[in-house]
Amino acid sequence: MAAWWINKAQGEEFCMTSQVEVGGLRSAKALSYVCAHRDELAALLAEDGAALRAVEAVVGRPPADDGSLTALLDALHTAVRHAGDPSGVYGGTGRSVMPTGVADLEVVYRCPLQLCIGRSGYEVDDGVPRCQFASGETALIRERLP
Repeated sequence: MAAWWINKAQGEEFCMTSQVEVGGLRSAKALSYVCAHRDELAALLAEDGAALRAVEAVVGRPPADDGSLTALLDALHTAVRHAGDPSGVYGGTGRSVMPTGVADLEVVYRCPLQLCIGRSGYEVDDGVPRCQFASGETALIRERLP
C-alpha cells in the first residue's frame, strides 16, 4: 500500500496517488500513528500486545492484500480503545486524516517504505524521526516542500 503525494503546482492542491485511495489513506494515517507512538501503544496494551505485534509482522512483508492489513489495524484499534485510549489508532476528533504536506508546511518527513503518510515538521521535536517498521530503525526522509 504505497502512498505518495505530487505537488501539481506551487499554491495549488496536492493530489494523492495510491494503490487504494480512501481506505489506503485511512490505513496510512493509522500506520503513521502506530509508527510515531509505538512505544506508548506497547505500554498501554501491556500483556495484550498481540494486535500490535500482528500489525508489525505484516507491515514488514510484501502486501498480500490491503484487506488483511485493514483487518489487523481494526483489531489494534479495538484493543487500544479497550485499553483506555478512546481515539484508538484511527483517531477521533483530535486527529486529522489530512495527509502530511497538504497544509502550509515547509518540511515533511516521508515514510521510507511508502506505507504511511509520514509526519509534518511540526510533529517532530528533536532529532530525526525513525520508521518503526523498517529494519534498523531507518530514518524518515526529510523533504522541503516547494
